[in-house]
Amino acid sequence: MRTADWLAPDRAELGTQRILDVAERLFVEHGVAAVTMRSLATAVGCSRATLYRHFPGKSEVLAAYVERAAAQMGVAIAGATGATTDPGTRLISAVTTAVEAVRANPALSAWFAADTAGASSNLALLSPAIEEIVHGFLADIRADVGVRDPDPADLRERGRWLVRVIVSLLTSPGENPDDERAMLERFVVPVILGP
Repeated sequence: MRTADWLAPDRAELGTQRILDVAERLFVEHGVAAVTMRSLATAVGCSRATLYRHFPGKSEVLAAYVERAAAQMGVAIAGATGATTDPGTRLISAVTTAVEAVRANPALSAWFAADTAGASSNLALLSPAIEEIVHGFLADIRADVGVRDPDPADLRERGRWLVRVIVSLLTSPGENPDDERAMLERFVVPVILGP
């Protein structure tokens, strides 16, 4: 690497983050489905060739945005669930924190509008970052109920189902937060924490 290139990785990362920041703004202003690589490049103020050097296509922009949002949400969930040791309470707190965080963020809530909910659901189910957060969290709370060394396939299936529950709350909310909490207590806690 030439001496002048020692900052290249940092500049690339800053460029990537700037693109995702602008994409987030466009998601709020126009909706996720309406954002194109052309409109994103224009809004960022770069050529499409530059944009394509960072992201090969729109699906990669969306995936990178989901990864970044998932990491931020993982921090919020850890903060919200760290104060209690009861597994059921921790599970409900994690789900309600995730749902409330998405609903409170205009860019994330735009992902669950009628025209993009299906694609968003697929991204949520296929995201390695979301899978890692959910997998780690479920392994922890299942250990709290005495399940040591859980079957990875079982844990993965429970995690995928939990992500589907969260997506369904985002696309078809309950009557109110108390209604949603009651459904989580009655139906989700027994499945996730049960045998």
